[in-house]
Amino acid sequence: MTTQIDVALKGRRSTGKRKQRNSSIELLRIIAMLMIISHHFIVHNGSPLSQFPLTPGREIFSFFFLSGGKIGVVIFFSISAWFFIDSAQSIKQNFKRIWLMERELLFWSLTLLAAFAIINRSTFPSIVITSFFPIVTNLWWYATSYAAFLALLPFLQYALLAIGRKRHIQLTVMLLAVFAPLSLIPLQTIFPLFINNVMGFVYIFIILSCYKLYIKPASTKYLWGMISIGLGLSVAIIIFIDMAVKYLFNNTTPAVLDNYSPFSNFALPTMLVGIPIFLLFSRTHFHSGIINFIAKSAFAVYLISDYPLTQNLLWSTWFNLKDIYGKPFMVLHVICILFGVYAACTLCDFIRRGLFALTVDRHPGRWFNALWDTVAHWHWVQSLPKLMLEPSASNTADSPQAAQIK
Repeated sequence: MTTQIDVALKGRRSTGKRKQRNSSIELLRIIAMLMIISHHFIVHNGSPLSQFPLTPGREIFSFFFLSGGKIGVVIFFSISAWFFIDSAQSIKQNFKRIWLMERELLFWSLTLLAAFAIINRSTFPSIVITSFFPIVTNLWWYATSYAAFLALLPFLQYALLAIGRKRHIQLTVMLLAVFAPLSLIPLQTIFPLFINNVMGFVYIFIILSCYKLYIKPASTKYLWGMISIGLGLSVAIIIFIDMAVKYLFNNTTPAVLDNYSPFSNFALPTMLVGIPIFLLFSRTHFHSGIINFIAKSAFAVYLISDYPLTQNLLWSTWFNLKDIYGKPFMVLHVICILFGVYAACTLCDFIRRGLFALTVDRHPGRWFNALWDTVAHWHWVQSLPKLMLEPSASNTADSPQAAQIK
């Protein structure tokens, strides 16, 4: 029994050509990272936004800058997940991806650790430990969650293919019916307990794969409608909460609402805005070598700017909101800061990419392949099921329960 994934893979192999990156998606990758940095500027700032008087500028920071980062995470992950959906995933292939990502994580964690140790002549023992083990110590939450998702992905893809079209759609509807309403409640519910970090990525992948494999592509008008609904829903929630604070709590914000935002991690408004934006950009195709070149460093911008010591230097020392708030063209000033930080981090990563091109990227993954092949020949490893050694998409057809994608 042959799946559409098998057919697609054979078609790609037969062409023998490397598919050119769509610069529209690469541009979106850059935009998403700028949104994430804008979120970090607010949430990690040395001066909390809540301590400033309520002005239009503060509302802009809260609604667009603070909330935009959560949308940016959904967009950034969706870009990767979209291309995983219809390509065969194996354990070896995905652990190789983790290995290659770990090289970049270690480069930046150790380089930044050394730089701050020289500058400050002292470092906290905890940051030293996490810098040597960035994934397992959750130094960067996105990197750790993404690595865990990659490890689960071959099994997740196999399971979704095995349950078939009907049950995949049922699963998606069930998840949305349960978690979408719960994500809107400004109280502690099971939503943040279940749909967070790596499970949030699984949540997005299940929804995106259901759409890509089984659902008729939505029209551009429909996607814009979803974005409008997401924005409108979030505005309605904010107005409702403001009214409740004013008339029910006598202008005293309860602690549970102090940091609440309708655009929380993987919440309904976040998904309604983030996923359609990605789908809209994916429908536009053009090529720009400059955009593609810059976009390759988008992930490094996150690693550099969100390293704990860099984070404190940027948002508490250099660009503290108390030194900016209330000044003329305040919002424009912050936008220039964000672009400046992005540009500086990108230039730093150009150096890293140059060093890698001369060293480890000459034969990317060679050490991993050697280690994997060595371990694979160990006696106790060979006793494991064959799926653990050489899995492929064709395994989905081996089970009598596997369903053909129609």
